[in-house]
Amino acid sequence: MLYIGAAKLGYSELELFCMTPRKFFKIYNEYLDLNGIRKKEKKGSSIDDLP
Repeated sequence: MLYIGAAKLGYSELELFCMTPRKFFKIYNEYLDLNGIRKKEKKGSSIDDLP
């Protein structure tokens, strides 16, 4: 968590240790989605799925 938070997300060590694991993984999952490293999970159909 420390390496990912500091190197990839740009947080300081103090900021990371004040962060809950839930918050950290929410931010990290969003980072993965925004950078195309992981695709978002689809939960049913939505208007965005239309061609």
